[in-house]
Amino acid sequence: MTRRKTIIDKNFQLKTTFRIIGIIIIAFILIIAVTGIISSDNNRQISATITDLNASIEKNKKTIETLMTLSAQKRDTAASRDQDRAIEEHMETIALMHTNVEQLKRILNLNRVLFTVMIITGVLLGLGLFLYLIRLTNRMSGPLYVLTQHMHDIMSGRKPNLRELRKNDEFQGFYRQFIAFIDEIGRK
Repeated sequence: MTRRKTIIDKNFQLKTTFRIIGIIIIAFILIIAVTGIISSDNNRQISATITDLNASIEKNKKTIETLMTLSAQKRDTAASRDQDRAIEEHMETIALMHTNVEQLKRILNLNRVLFTVMIITGVLLGLGLFLYLIRLTNRMSGPLYVLTQHMHDIMSGRKPNLRELRKNDEFQGFYRQFIAFIDEIGRK
C-alpha cells in the first residue's frame, strides 16, 4: 500500500524547499541582472551604430547624387569613367551598410529573445526545483513522521504498528535499526 501525502511536515519541507530555491533564485537574478546590464549596454551601442550607419548611408546617397550631377555636366570620358567607378563604389558601400544595419537589427532581436528565454527558463527551473524538493523532503519527512508516531505509541504504552517504509523513502537503514530496537525491547 503506497501512502501519498505530498506535504507531511510543512515546517521542514517548505522551509528547506524555499531556502534552497531562494539561494538559486538570488543567484539566477544576479546572473540575469548582469546579463541584462551588459545586454542593455550592447543594445544601446548597437542602436547608436545603426543610427550612425543610416546617417552614413544618407551622406553616401548625397555624394552619389552629386557625382551623378557632375557626370551629367561633364562628358570627358576619362573623368566620366572615374566618376562612374566612384558612383559604383559608393553604391556597393551603401549596400554593405544596409546589410550591416540588418545584421545589427537581427542581433538586437536575438538579444531580446535570449533574455526572454533566460527568464522563462528561470521560472520553469524554479517550479521544477520546487516540485522536486517537495518530493525529496517528503521522502525524508514521511519516515520521520512514522518514527514519531511509533514513539508516541510507545510513550502512551501502546505497541506501535510497525510497517515498511515506502520504497523510495530515506532513512531505511535507521528505520530497520529502530524496528530491531523495538523488537529487542519487546523481548525483555
